[in-house]
Amino acid sequence: MIIRNLTNYDVEDLIQTAVQEFPAHDLRELAVEIKYCPRTSRQFASGTYYRCAKGRPDGRLIRVRINRANVYPVVVHFRTSQYYREKNSRGQEMVYQKLETVSLRSPEHLVLAIFLHEFSHFLDHLAGRNGRYKQTKADKFAFQKLKALGVL
Repeated sequence: MIIRNLTNYDVEDLIQTAVQEFPAHDLRELAVEIKYCPRTSRQFASGTYYRCAKGRPDGRLIRVRINRANVYPVVVHFRTSQYYREKNSRGQEMVYQKLETVSLRSPEHLVLAIFLHEFSHFLDHLAGRNGRYKQTKADKFAFQKLKALGVL
């Protein structure tokens, strides 16, 4: 795995530890780029897994962006596979997805959470799954790995 960290955060060891159980030959071509969000961004962080990118036709690029202006702890919501029904203001029954809300205490943990979400998309790509309807699965993967690593 090639990690290109353009931030001041020391996250390389955290990322390596998080993926050490996966076969090295699958990770050899994976590129990870960690950088800051644009200064005008209102997002606290974002991430993207590229199935195809400029200079990387086979994809395998994860880009994580983090906002410099974040105040920690940052509250992050992870989707679950649990749903509930509730009536909206018009009396219509709606189906909502339950969220797991956590507080991440440092920028390194936030970067790791975003990386793990995108890493789940990378694993789906390796397995030949399409990229649709995978957000809940990726959130559950990241949440479970963060718990296993002792971050949550």
